[in-house]
Amino acid sequence: MNKVYFKKAQPVVYQTLSNALKNQRVANAYLFHGPKGSSKLETAILFAQSIVCEHVDVDGFACQECESCKRIENEDSLDYMIVSNDRIKKKDIVDLQAFFESTSAGKQNARIYILDHYDKATSDASNSLLKFLEEPSEGIYGILIADEKSNVLPTIQSRCQSIHFKPESCKHLLLENTMEENAKMLADSGYTYDKAIELLALPDFEELKQIAFEYIENASSFAQIEKMQTSVFVNKSDRMNKDWIQLWIQWILFYVKNNKVNLPLENKVKLYSILVENMDMLYRPVDLGLFMDKLYYDIRKAVIK
Repeated sequence: MNKVYFKKAQPVVYQTLSNALKNQRVANAYLFHGPKGSSKLETAILFAQSIVCEHVDVDGFACQECESCKRIENEDSLDYMIVSNDRIKKKDIVDLQAFFESTSAGKQNARIYILDHYDKATSDASNSLLKFLEEPSEGIYGILIADEKSNVLPTIQSRCQSIHFKPESCKHLLLENTMEENAKMLADSGYTYDKAIELLALPDFEELKQIAFEYIENASSFAQIEKMQTSVFVNKSDRMNKDWIQLWIQWILFYVKNNKVNLPLENKVKLYSILVENMDMLYRPVDLGLFMDKLYYDIRKAVIK
């Protein structure tokens, strides 16, 4: 994580976590909450690294370069587990408990877990986690991440230290790395700075941007749909994954919101609604091939004048 950006974008969070680290007063459980696009997951990973790092900086944060830090970054540590399923279930919590019961803490005497998208967890998962939180074991630290704090059970909230992330826009920093249009789309779509930089570094980023524009210009054409099925999002290909599909949809949303699509207002509203609804569906388990086929035809219906 870019710690300079973190300090500027989330100064209160930065200082709160720094104080906990420097004073060795890290809580057993945290709830990182705030709007989509705030760097909650990146901060959680940095905080996990900071708990075990032997070469912390003056503010108590990890060097991000030592063996311990790299093991967490690569999810290759027996002292660390991250659960980032679209919808956390009871089995995920049971597996987490079993994981820590079957391992012993390393030389830093600390074991850490991160539960991403916790606001979408099932009630059974929350009840199972509650038992885990009620009797915290020494040296085990948990970080729950939620866009919507209100969707987390009050009993879970009461057992966590709440850390609020404010909305942030990384557009001005992205302009140092890319053109205005790319920076605006990535920032407006809620990507964090680190995720945006990761996407910009992909060799297919500009190509997918152009593909999205050409598609939406010809979305009513069956030939265009066939091209997408056979040349772009092909079943079992590298591009047939949620990150690429989300990026493609975000580009189309960007073109619609910025009036780069020549459609009557009524059609734009229908199209926008379909795109937003399908973005939400990608947070659930779906067959991506069937998902994309349905999306192409739903978009086609929306754009026919």
